[in-house]
Amino acid sequence: MQRICLHLLFITALVPRVLGGQATKTGPSAPLDLQAYTSELDRWWAAAGRLRANPEQAAELRKRLPEHWSVGVQDQRFEVSTAWLAEALDRLAKNPKSAADISQEITHRLESMRQDSQALAQTSQPDVGRARGKLENILKQREYRSIHAAPPVESLWDQFIDWIWNFVTRILGRASGHPRLNKVLLWGIVVVLGLALLAWLVHLLFNLSLSDFSRPRVRIPGDEPVAAGSWLELAQRSRDAAGRGEFREAIRILYNAAVRRIEEAGTWRADPARTHREYLRLLPADSSDRPRLAAITTCFERVWYGHAPASANDYDAALAQLESMR
Repeated sequence: MQRICLHLLFITALVPRVLGGQATKTGPSAPLDLQAYTSELDRWWAAAGRLRANPEQAAELRKRLPEHWSVGVQDQRFEVSTAWLAEALDRLAKNPKSAADISQEITHRLESMRQDSQALAQTSQPDVGRARGKLENILKQREYRSIHAAPPVESLWDQFIDWIWNFVTRILGRASGHPRLNKVLLWGIVVVLGLALLAWLVHLLFNLSLSDFSRPRVRIPGDEPVAAGSWLELAQRSRDAAGRGEFREAIRILYNAAVRRIEEAGTWRADPARTHREYLRLLPADSSDRPRLAAITTCFERVWYGHAPASANDYDAALAQLESMR
């Protein structure tokens, strides 16, 4: 039922384009590897920066923007939606006076996506067999909730849905010259969609129980709240762990010390519900602490989630970044 609703939503979103005779954009035929994907983000980041002085370029960039970026990671393929970027470019085209704010909004988001891509590349490199499960856990986090994996082989159900989609597209194409028939078909799809959603909601309500609201939250190792104590105390605990040769644990405590140090400076209050990348996005782009925290975060994710070997050099580099913070 959920899958039917998703397909009906997709059809409803594309009906106005089909009725108007507009061609739908398609993403790149071949998936980009992480290096090419990062380069593509850099290219759009540079273009977004030029919009501040040249807002008239927004319409042209909007025409060249694909609906998604297809990215290949090992033997998997993911589609990263560009709907947010299209919406921002449309707003800028309608209101050129807001070029500075919208340009900054786009560059900040692209920079965050670029950092996520680099962290993903570093995580996926060591020990492919063991790190694949860790990679899937990272992709389930909040930063990647808009990414959907494309199945390698279509099931019979997917083939049936494709056939239905092609059939509906042909019918709507032939009906494009009859406005009254167009309206009937459009409202028919809306009614079917509404009934399907209603049936799905009724099904969910009838299958809910009180136990569903009392399930304990399961924590992923390493996602515990920032430990108590000042950043100096945490830094000393990390040195003690490093002295015992426990560099992986020392880097985890060092990351907590970095979060605590920025909290003590008044920038934020530590929140266990935030992810590591959300903490980075809370820092202004021109903050001198942002690249230092990014380096510590990347090191922490690589050795903790990616299970890469942690060495004394890794710890010393992260400690140097912490000590250089303001």
